[in-house]
Amino acid sequence: MVLSDIGKYADEQFNNVTSHYPYAEIPLWTIMPNHLHAIVIISAGRDGVHTVSTTETPSRWLSDTVNETMQEISHRKGPLSVVIGGLKRAVTHYANKNTLDFAWQPRFHDHIIRDNSEMNRIADYIENNVANWVDDEFYTP
Repeated sequence: MVLSDIGKYADEQFNNVTSHYPYAEIPLWTIMPNHLHAIVIISAGRDGVHTVSTTETPSRWLSDTVNETMQEISHRKGPLSVVIGGLKRAVTHYANKNTLDFAWQPRFHDHIIRDNSEMNRIADYIENNVANWVDDEFYTP
């Protein structure tokens, strides 16, 4: 993948994420012409990191009290949102400063990686995404 100027700037921001967010690391990412993929590791036990226990029994999760608690938690700006928001702000600032036509989608999709096999599957997907670009509905030669 040949990166545009804005893609190069985004790549630089991903490389330097730990200098801005010491609790975050991005060991793998790929920047595509119309989207990106990344594995973001948030270190546990750092200031600002919220954790939620999921060890309750399934019937407990159906109670109104727990639903209200989860609703309250979902509106907090967690460390992942802070990192992604910071990256998006930096790239947007660069685009505006250089009068580049650019806009992010308003949200991002996240997924908790729960074990090594899932990590390997997702890492393979990220690493091979560039090779699959020609099959993307937005691909233009």
